Amino acid sequence: MIKCGDTFLLEDEDGYNQHLCIVVTPPTEDKVAVVSVTTRRSRSEILVVLKAGDHPSIDHESVIAYTYSRVVETEYIENAVKNRDAARRDSVSPQLLDRAQKGLLESEFTPYGVLDFYKKATKI
Repeated sequence: MIKCGDTFLLEDEDGYNQHLCIVVTPPTEDKVAVVSVTTRRSRSEILVVLKAGDHPSIDHESVIAYTYSRVVETEYIENAVKNRDAARRDSVSPQLLDRAQKGLLESEFTPYGVLDFYKKATKI
């Protein structure tokens, strides 16, 4: 069962790279909102910067790229893990989850559909 704070290595929407994704909502209508962690680059959004050790899967400076946030069916994640197209990782700490969620609300790059889903799922 997938829950808020879980993390997975999931393929990006283009199917080229796997990124650490953090589930930032409880399952709602068999879907969850996820945010994507990526390596920090010169043009990265720096609203939420992560350092090595903030999570066991983060070994260099990274950021949450809210532009890549998406709503995903829980069945898709479960099947991807089962088929080894995705990998489950350690859950995030409550503090990191809080930072990720606050950033989703504050970022000007969060897609509107993700923001609406997040507000519905968390009853904001």
